[in-house]
Amino acid sequence: MEIKLATYNIDGLPEQLDLNDLPWLLKPVAWIYKLLKGTTVVTINDNHDTDRNILGISNYLSTINPNVIGVQEDFNYHDTLMSCLKDYSSSTFTGKIDFSDVFHSIKWFPYPRFKADGLNLITKNSRVNVRSEEIIKWKKSYGYFTHANDKLTTKGFRVYTLSIDNIEIDVYILHMDADFYNPDICPDVSGDIKARKSQLEQLSEYIINRNAPRPSIIMGDTNSTEKYEWDRENIKNYLLNPINSTGLMYIQEAVPSNYIDVDRIFYINPISSTHAIEMKNCFFDPEICYSDHKPLMATFKIIEK
Repeated sequence: MEIKLATYNIDGLPEQLDLNDLPWLLKPVAWIYKLLKGTTVVTINDNHDTDRNILGISNYLSTINPNVIGVQEDFNYHDTLMSCLKDYSSSTFTGKIDFSDVFHSIKWFPYPRFKADGLNLITKNSRVNVRSEEIIKWKKSYGYFTHANDKLTTKGFRVYTLSIDNIEIDVYILHMDADFYNPDICPDVSGDIKARKSQLEQLSEYIINRNAPRPSIIMGDTNSTEKYEWDRENIKNYLLNPINSTGLMYIQEAVPSNYIDVDRIFYINPISSTHAIEMKNCFFDPEICYSDHKPLMATFKIIEK
């Protein structure tokens, strides 16, 4: 049996937010911002044609027809994303980037955070049944109004148990902390590196403690790139080594055939499982330009031991 997966950061942030949408108690923020900037509109995403791009992503995913799709930054264009995916079901959508979701209660004080995690698992109805879903927040993140603003959203990871042709596997989707490493503008990314290290530790500890008797696949935007030694070492020391050292399971990366980027796929085979997964192929589609990321796809064989 084979299963085809895709992971895709779809860049679904809103293009702009209007400070006039703040609740009346915070209206002075809009007035001050307008006095300084001459407008109450804050640019969030300079894509400028996000709705059309998300529609292109929806059509593209429908055309390549994967069994399981993991997406990141599924925020303000969720309905557009699902519009072409007629034979698919979406898991829990946690909401848009919207001021009304931040300031609906006093819990935001003193640091407002959008409750949406931007993650979603989209599954093919004819082959896949979702048995369970768990949504987990990162314990540590870094950067509020700087360093990619990771604390403004509720990033984390999700874990699903799926039944595919009556064989169960676990699928994890994640979105890790980003940074803007630039020796001239932002030379110090130590806080971002520590956050990603913590997130990898949290994920590996969860997987080890869960000790599921099923094969698992991890996919998503790790914001970890091969060109930086600290990211390579973090992946090795805080995800791969801890899981492999248990002797209970073995984790490997599905290395793409064309190039490696921050979007990654890993797969785990527990010793006690009656089935195993083997990678058949893995690659980025470099021709697709709807997002600031490329879609990453992999096909796995699921075999009986």
